[in-house]
Order: sequence, then structure tokens, then C-alpha cells
Amino acid sequence: MDDITLGGYQPGGLASLCALQSKYYAREWGFDQRYEAVVSGNISEFLTRYDPQRDFIELVSQNEVIKGGIVIDSADGKIAQLHWFILHPDLQGSGMGTHLVSHAMAFVREKKYPKVHLSTFQGLNAARHIYEKAGFVLAEQKEAATWGRAVTEQRFEWASSAHS
Repeated sequence: MDDITLGGYQPGGLASLCALQSKYYAREWGFDQRYEAVVSGNISEFLTRYDPQRDFIELVSQNEVIKGGIVIDSADGKIAQLHWFILHPDLQGSGMGTHLVSHAMAFVREKKYPKVHLSTFQGLNAARHIYEKAGFVLAEQKEAATWGRAVTEQRFEWASSAHS
């Protein structure tokens, strides 16, 4: 893994995560433009209120190209959401995903957020393994076609009380 660097917010970084996700989910899962529209809108909304004292961004770059990242979003400073976790296929299976989630959850513990949730869907087994290893538990699932294709959407939750 030559020239891998980790860093926080940088202009265009979250747009690059959106592009990585949009391409991956279109190619591998058949999601249409609605996915990119929703994610880019959510990223835009997040960036208007981004506060590094409350929110966490870690981006993975290789040779100055964004190859992945993760975000912890705490809009209210109390409950947090894990967002936009993705790695370029070149880095999948390298341990970098576990590293990103570990850093994000260290931030959660440092800020003493009592709960974190994330949304995903059934079939992303490698990511689910990483989430469960970090202490997330499946809280809810339902069939939906939010992204232009029917999937079983899932909500995972982590609570500090379960990890004290």
C-alpha cells in the first residue's frame, strides 16, 4: 500500500466519497441516480454545519487521490451517526476498513457519545463484520427500494452502556 495517508476534512474529500459510493453501488448493486442524489444532498447538508469539535472525518488518500473514508456526524452533539464509510476496491481486504471504524469509534468514546447508529443494507457482509466487531448490533431491517432497487435496509446501533 504505497503512499497511503490518512487525514481529516479537505475540500472535495466528501464529494470524492460520494463518487466512490455512487460508482460502487451502481456497479455492484444496480442503484440508480437516486442514490447519488440523496447522498450528495446529505453530504451538502452535513458540510453546512460541520464542526470538527463534534464531528469526525477521516479520509484515505493514495498518491493524493481519495480512496476511502468515514464520517461521524453528531448534529446535536449527543447522538452520532456513522456515515459514508467506503474504500476503493484496491484497498478492500487490507485492514484499512477496520482501522477507519476503530478511529471513528475512538472519537465517539472520546466525545462520550452515548449512542451511534448507521444505515446499510443486507449483503454488505465485510462491512457488517467490521461493524459488529466494533460493537454495533442489528436493530431494525425492512424491505425498501429507496435506491432504485429492492434491498433489505438495515439499521445498526452502538450504545456506550453496552461497552463500559
